[in-house]
Amino acid sequence: MHHMTKRLATMVTMLAFVATVAGPTITAAATPEKAPVEIKVRVSEKGFMDEKGRTYGPKRALQIPKDTVVKITFVFSEEMTSLAVGDTHQITIRAEDGWKQETGSVWVMNRESSVSFVAGEKGRTQYRAYCILDCIGMEHLTNLLIQVV
Repeated sequence: MHHMTKRLATMVTMLAFVATVAGPTITAAATPEKAPVEIKVRVSEKGFMDEKGRTYGPKRALQIPKDTVVKITFVFSEEMTSLAVGDTHQITIRAEDGWKQETGSVWVMNRESSVSFVAGEKGRTQYRAYCILDCIGMEHLTNLLIQVV
């Protein structure tokens, strides 16, 4: 019995040592960070739309959580019967302080292009996305307001 008690005491001491040394590392690794937010925005001659086909506009902004890495993927969404099916779109996202980021070309042969950034970085509260290429429906591709919430 004495041998068993001594062995148990040794194991408890070892576990305490391991917990002391590895505990802070384990705790830090388990701290949840904000997961990146991925958003798909459909692009067509009709404008910017969510995945359900609802149009974004001045009264319906895209809202993104502050201090989160956001990946916005712009998806070519022209109908095959539309003249705009041959169009190419390239989207710029711009903040009020002049920061901007551009997608690659989005068209029938390259249906998606993404941009990633930290929402609200450097105090930015809103962004605007618009197509920088001359395209059919361009007047509808100037109105994507992105708000940091």
